[in-house]
Amino acid sequence: MLYHPVTQQSKWFQFNSSLIKVLSLRYFSEDFNSPKFRSPRQRIPSTPTIQSELVRTPSEYVKGSRVIQVAILGVPNAGKSTLVNQLSGWNTCSVSKKVHTTRKTSRTVLIKDETQIVFLDTPGLVAPSEVKQHNLETSFLIDPERALAQANLLLVLHDVSNKWTRGSLSPKILRLLHLYPDKESILVLNKIDLLKEKRLLLSLTNKLSEGIIGGKSIVSNPNPVQEGVSKPTMDNTPRAQSSSELEEKEPSRFLQISEKQVIKKIEGKVGWPCFSNVFMISAIDGDGVLDIAEHLYQAAQPGRWIYNSSVVTDQNPHEMAIACLRGKLLDMLEKELPYSVKISIRFWEVDVSGTLNVVLALDCRKRFTARVVVGTGGRNVIQLARETEQDLRNMFRQEVKLRLVVEPDV
Repeated sequence: MLYHPVTQQSKWFQFNSSLIKVLSLRYFSEDFNSPKFRSPRQRIPSTPTIQSELVRTPSEYVKGSRVIQVAILGVPNAGKSTLVNQLSGWNTCSVSKKVHTTRKTSRTVLIKDETQIVFLDTPGLVAPSEVKQHNLETSFLIDPERALAQANLLLVLHDVSNKWTRGSLSPKILRLLHLYPDKESILVLNKIDLLKEKRLLLSLTNKLSEGIIGGKSIVSNPNPVQEGVSKPTMDNTPRAQSSSELEEKEPSRFLQISEKQVIKKIEGKVGWPCFSNVFMISAIDGDGVLDIAEHLYQAAQPGRWIYNSSVVTDQNPHEMAIACLRGKLLDMLEKELPYSVKISIRFWEVDVSGTLNVVLALDCRKRFTARVVVGTGGRNVIQLARETEQDLRNMFRQEVKLRLVVEPDV
């Protein structure tokens, strides 16, 4: 089927065992001359070579420059990529309702005045057995730990909407926090918009922090705040130092502990007593996100910027386009079907008019999967192309023509 959303005209398409070819779309609903599409410095080039050169360009001298690298950690589907997009103001990270959308660590740069914040968005933490079971890349195991080694601050994102897991931090999270106790860590309770009983946030905060925030005991504030959420307040009553705090004061000794020792330390643990702060947010709505940004600005330290002032992300444009389409595919198809579809670049070129022309191929393992991707009358693949094309236009801030080719691997 060939579909043009402007004229609302369609033509029949042929489906056979060897090839399904669908669509050539033009879908323009945004004005590139509007202020929100104009950025004086930061940009994402659609040409891979230009993007690579831009990322390698040394940062310029900025008087009084400050910098911080923030590793965002969480289990799959905690909302890490959504939070990065909200904090940075750019849709550099693909998102979906299913797990394993982010396949490897990517960096997104936020600049405000003399401060540069670099977010390290990591894949959801998984166990080696899960990597083998779901045929995931080794980056799911390696990248989060590499990000921690580079980061100055650890942001632990916790989904409070999941009643089965919200009562404790994942052992995978606790393991990493125990490996890097000398680094500042903050706890971010996400998806509070989906929590009907807001007062539950108080008990969750107390449980996940072991009743300690910023080195002090916390008590609930008797005065309710907006949306019925009570914020923790500090209790200055002197108390004995916990073993965890003593460990934090001697990071060099605990950075070299064995895996067996770490497992023993986190056994029976549900929280971490060394968080410097706790935030309650809805990443998808943006509620509470500015409070996190302000904390990160304050935590930045004097130092030369890591990236040039024009850089938004270190990702390859090809990889961003593939990840964008994959996210759409994950949301559209049910169960495990989208995970079996391989996406590749068939054509990528910017013409003389400045329009980016792209052809993406969706290689399906089975003919049935290809039929589902196409949908009745081409409905699914038309929607995929329309939404992906618009996201690419917003991402690269230029006109885009997108074609999708769906092929069963027979």
